[in-house]
Amino acid sequence: MTRISSDPVDGPPPHRARRAAPARRSRPIMVAVAIAVLAAVAGAIAFLVPGGSTRPVPVAAPSSSASRPCTQAGRATVVFLDPGHGADLPATRATSGGSQGIYSGENTSQGNEPADVFAVALDAKAQLERAGYVVVLSRDGDPDPARQTLWQKGLRAETAMGGAPADIGVSIHTDLPDTVGAGQIYYDQLGGFRTNTSDGLTARFTDERSAALSRQYAQQFLTARQELGAGAIAMTPGHDFPAGRGLGSWGDIPIIMLTTQQVPWVYNEAPRTSANGLSPADRANYASAIVQGVERSLGPVVGTGTCS
Repeated sequence: MTRISSDPVDGPPPHRARRAAPARRSRPIMVAVAIAVLAAVAGAIAFLVPGGSTRPVPVAAPSSSASRPCTQAGRATVVFLDPGHGADLPATRATSGGSQGIYSGENTSQGNEPADVFAVALDAKAQLERAGYVVVLSRDGDPDPARQTLWQKGLRAETAMGGAPADIGVSIHTDLPDTVGAGQIYYDQLGGFRTNTSDGLTARFTDERSAALSRQYAQQFLTARQELGAGAIAMTPGHDFPAGRGLGSWGDIPIIMLTTQQVPWVYNEAPRTSANGLSPADRANYASAIVQGVERSLGPVVGTGTCS
């Protein structure tokens, strides 16, 4: 009664004050509820933080340009570049891969080919990585410090994506301008084979998916090289390897293609500027054609973040 009698004379009637009182008395309850909710949220956060700490969980910052780009499928787009040659090795029998049991080695080449194609591969690798692709090389120097045979280099393409096959394999070679191979692009030949000269053992290319993609990609490389003024270029399935070449096996498909059947290949031959190899301008042009061929074949890399 004392509190009511102290209200101003022109204030609300006593019965109104008594009706308003419950609302005022509910404020402590609302505050208590809010505190309980906040405590529950804090507990959930503490549960999510290792060790049960209640320190704030940082919000993930936007991915930087240094993050390894991913495709929409959530993994990196991997390009396998094979600068040809790089070692001089006798033919040995493949112990695994699609060419298992088939003999192949590796040889050097005239006209500065091993050094030229390695320089082209390094240039193309740098450009592709700037565009967001992950690039793996079949050899890490010139000459090849690992001294790998053709089938051993092929196996690297089969496991280039964290144990999985690369999205595309690109072999890079040069040849004399007046030879049949100059300017050619070879693609995976379904049914392509290699046969040992010693025991007649034969292995064949049987992956229909890779063969179809390989031909599709080869067309994109041909278009890119033509638009960059590479001269007369032709596409052909596989390539002739006669027994007289002393490779340990003969047939109509490169060993690196036969070995790595889950990877769609585009095998490039470019005419040399002279008997001494490619000029700096032709090296740069060749690298640009490789980059454009990959981009036309696989499309641009999209998405950001770290790939698993």
